[in-house]
Amino acid sequence: MHKYINCIVHKSSEGNLLIGKDYTALFDCGMAFCAKDTIQNVKNALGGRPLDYIFATHTHYDHIGALPYFREEWPQLRLAAIAAGAAVLVKDTPRRVFRELSSSAAMRFGSKLDINYDDNAFHADITVKDKDIISLGELSVETLETPGHTRDSVSYFIPELELLFMNETPGVMMHDGKIYPTYLTSYTDTINSINKCRCLKFKHLSLPHRGVVSKEEAGGFFDKVMEANIACYNFILDMKEKNLGEDEMIDSFFQKYGSDVILSYQPKEAFIINARATIACTLKELE
Repeated sequence: MHKYINCIVHKSSEGNLLIGKDYTALFDCGMAFCAKDTIQNVKNALGGRPLDYIFATHTHYDHIGALPYFREEWPQLRLAAIAAGAAVLVKDTPRRVFRELSSSAAMRFGSKLDINYDDNAFHADITVKDKDIISLGELSVETLETPGHTRDSVSYFIPELELLFMNETPGVMMHDGKIYPTYLTSYTDTINSINKCRCLKFKHLSLPHRGVVSKEEAGGFFDKVMEANIACYNFILDMKEKNLGEDEMIDSFFQKYGSDVILSYQPKEAFIINARATIACTLKELE
């Protein structure tokens, strides 16, 4: 596993590096406000080699907000994303949102967005689909479409290392071991994605904002996330059966899931936006 290096510099950010014989790849590049330090970690690990690929798990600012700075450092690097993600990246509204949220995050963490932040950096160079494989030399990266968190969510499998790089669709495992459900577009897709990934023969599991977790956490991960997502679905179903209004549902959801640990990763405003999306897509599937 020495070829897979955690370059994350902040718990709200991302960046795990895979070093192949011929090419190198980063899984997500993280938040813009800490891009300089993330880039330095990547450069230290590369030892003079270039960064060739960034594999995007989905198009959220905390996962690819630093892309303009990475393209500035390595102009030849190629961003890989599925078609749904590639379509998002070239739209004006998402690009504006990337900038606004990246700027807000920078202010929250005592920094500021560089004036040279280039919105045009957000585009995919390679469009991949489910089961596509990109070779890095003796290591290969297989694309696994795993929607649920977003429609463009992707996980990746490196068979030679028996390593599964999981995106946020199943939920996010906090450092205290608790699972926070994060399906924003479809509960059904989330359950299908969990079942798809749990069948893979992996020994190592890399999780969002964490990197590779312990064998104990990896071994029980999919059972825990399945249980957490079913519980979340039933919680929303129960609120519907009690005829709670939208605001009442949001308040109840926050009381159940809005822990201090969660809020240390994201501001309450972002939590509420995500909660609203989770509740809305669940209610739609209940119709």
